[in-house]
Amino acid sequence: MKRPMIDIVRRADRCRLIVPLALVLATTSTRAADPPAQTVEATVERCLSLRRSEPQTAIALADGVLADPALAIEPRIKMLTCLGDAARIVGQAARAIDVANEVQALVEAHPELPPAFVLRALSHAGAMLHSAGRTYQAEQLYARVNDIAASQGGNDAIVSQIVTLINIGLIHADYLDSPEIADEHYRRALALADGIGRKDATLLYNLAINQIRMGRPEALDALERAERLAEETNNVLIRTRLRAARAGVLADRGRIAEARELVEAALKTQRALPDPEGEAASLAVLSTVQRLSGEKNAALRTAEDALQALEGTSSQKEKVQALEAKIAAEAALGRTDEVLASTRSLHALQMNALKEQRLEILADLQARLQDASANRELERLRHQSEIQSLSLDKARLTRNFTIAMLSLLAIAAIAFGLMQYRRHRLLRELSAIDPLTGLPNRRTATSQLNALSAPSARSDARHVLFLIDIDHFKRINDNYGHHAGDGVLADLSGRLKAACRPCDIVARWGGEEFLVACADLNCEQAAAVAERLRQALAGDFELLPGQSRMLTVSVGFAPFPFFSGIRSGEASGWPYAIRLADRALYAAKIRRNAWAGFWGGHDAGEDTPDQILESPGSAVIAGTITGLAGP
Repeated sequence: MKRPMIDIVRRADRCRLIVPLALVLATTSTRAADPPAQTVEATVERCLSLRRSEPQTAIALADGVLADPALAIEPRIKMLTCLGDAARIVGQAARAIDVANEVQALVEAHPELPPAFVLRALSHAGAMLHSAGRTYQAEQLYARVNDIAASQGGNDAIVSQIVTLINIGLIHADYLDSPEIADEHYRRALALADGIGRKDATLLYNLAINQIRMGRPEALDALERAERLAEETNNVLIRTRLRAARAGVLADRGRIAEARELVEAALKTQRALPDPEGEAASLAVLSTVQRLSGEKNAALRTAEDALQALEGTSSQKEKVQALEAKIAAEAALGRTDEVLASTRSLHALQMNALKEQRLEILADLQARLQDASANRELERLRHQSEIQSLSLDKARLTRNFTIAMLSLLAIAAIAFGLMQYRRHRLLRELSAIDPLTGLPNRRTATSQLNALSAPSARSDARHVLFLIDIDHFKRINDNYGHHAGDGVLADLSGRLKAACRPCDIVARWGGEEFLVACADLNCEQAAAVAERLRQALAGDFELLPGQSRMLTVSVGFAPFPFFSGIRSGEASGWPYAIRLADRALYAAKIRRNAWAGFWGGHDAGEDTPDQILESPGSAVIAGTITGLAGP
């Protein structure tokens, strides 16, 4: 079972870059600067030019200049924005948050700063908070920046709109799982940029990555266009991430050698920059390339390296991408327990991120309520001292108002609790069902198999696992597009449910592979079910309007417990049966439109279960197990 490369690239969400406004270094004095001031301005210019291509060098420059307590306010804010941008690129999320808060504090403390300067400084602060996962604070700053720009007019307002559209698009893509809405925002930003002649490789990069996520066929062309622009502007970091993303698309199209060469070159550059987030995403792509090449153990090690590279960072999207690559590698190796453990880690990571976002909103709400309560109390005391005769009425009014506010707060808390309950319930339902076919997914099927009761005591009756694979499915995707392939999967799932009993376990096992588990069948009944499934699922499928094609399936099956006399140990469980069913499916796939199965007798005889699993054909020849095939 192969996990498509594009799934890994689509979830590479932190490879997309949050966009701050370009911080223009403008002086507010008309007199010639003295040599020290010229030196500071030159260092600021150099730091800003290096913050993306050589972020570690930019951090060192900024730390050196900011150590001077006599540094003027505007150069200090510019250096802080350079430091924060570089810190978020190398994965130092906590430092980026601290810098963003310091920039806001300095802006608030200096109202004499020019509005255009404030606009750029706050835009950078919002980008820092956004990259660190503080989307609520970032959205507030984006709204403030947009208001300032609207009051200024000119190109600054247009550039602000471009940046705001990009960053809102990123929030839709990364946090709200709405790539179509994100695409609308990116295209509006691109139209505005073209209107003022602005060339932005980062904008094209985000647009291209989002097209990959949506499965658009023009994604590769968009990546190449963005890569050319990054080359023209000498933006090494973006250019390298674009190459890694292009490697993912090439791997999905079967061009494994080209993909490997691209991603390995990207990794070499990212380690030299360094770019830990980009490196982790590239390692996840390399892991999938290795898995598709049959290097399963190497794929697992590479996915673990990706997770190691992200230790100590808050790069959630890259951690999700690396965990998904690890799960795919473990599944390819047949390590079911490790797959379940990694899946639980992935779920916990996603739930923690959701919890942090909600806590951020609650903290802001509590702070506002505390401020409001303090102001009301001061007002009450002032009026009480001025008008003693109205003290009783004032106290009653304040008490009633407080009760009303507490009631509203209680109602808000209850509404929030209900919203969280419904969200968690929806998440549980979504995590149990495959969204394309409506069938239980692999995780749910695993739980159902674990809960399946022991077969009846009859020696000839056991539970049977059937693996079903669509013949030549890759040709459908290659010749008609993934939309046609998705339609085939949805249509076939409906036929499969209709062909099975209500008591059977029916699930999408992965890719174009489905699983059926039937209780209490003997060998002849299992063969009859396999033939029935093969006939029921074969037929004409509409791939495009007015275009149909005859499709067939191959079926492999095996019982559990595999031997009627062994009711404990490895050979008695469903994981052993699923591996033998996979071997039987492989045999059936050689002939196509066929089925095959393996059936154990009373025990393994002189062979061990591992020996039978290693070479079931030899066990059939030796008479240890029975091999079946049809039609």
